[in-house]
Amino acid sequence: MGALALLVSASPNAQEYIVRTTDSFVNHPTSYLIAGIMLLAFFVYYQQKRGYRRSQRNNLWLVYLLYISVVEELTFRLLLPLAASSTIDFYLAVIISNLIFATIHYVTLRWHLRNCLFVFIGGMGFSHMLASHQDLTGVILAHWFFTFLNTPAPPAGDRQTQR
Repeated sequence: MGALALLVSASPNAQEYIVRTTDSFVNHPTSYLIAGIMLLAFFVYYQQKRGYRRSQRNNLWLVYLLYISVVEELTFRLLLPLAASSTIDFYLAVIISNLIFATIHYVTLRWHLRNCLFVFIGGMGFSHMLASHQDLTGVILAHWFFTFLNTPAPPAGDRQTQR
């Protein structure tokens, strides 16, 4: 995902789109910092309530989920649709980008088709959120929240081995 994000960030006008959709974050970082801290506090509380112990592995997992949220939103909600919209209708580009996103989950993660349908619908919701508010950072934070709810701990171990 990171390589794909780097690839699409080399597209024409990518930096302009990133600057435009992160303007609110750049001008008001405190509110985003507070939101991020609140999310982290919720994640730690949720993990503890579910029986996961605090560990470096779980901490790195939360960082990984944030990383995935950044690169997926940058790639599939912002840059890929905008790059494709130079040759096809923007709304069709958004649909195709979210179909690619869901297909990647199906092929690489071997998710069930119904879960990939939810990923597609969620991606369309994030696309709408980005188009409506022009706030990439807000969409990233929302993605981080929902990704955490889907996988609150690293998948290689279960709660019993992480206690």
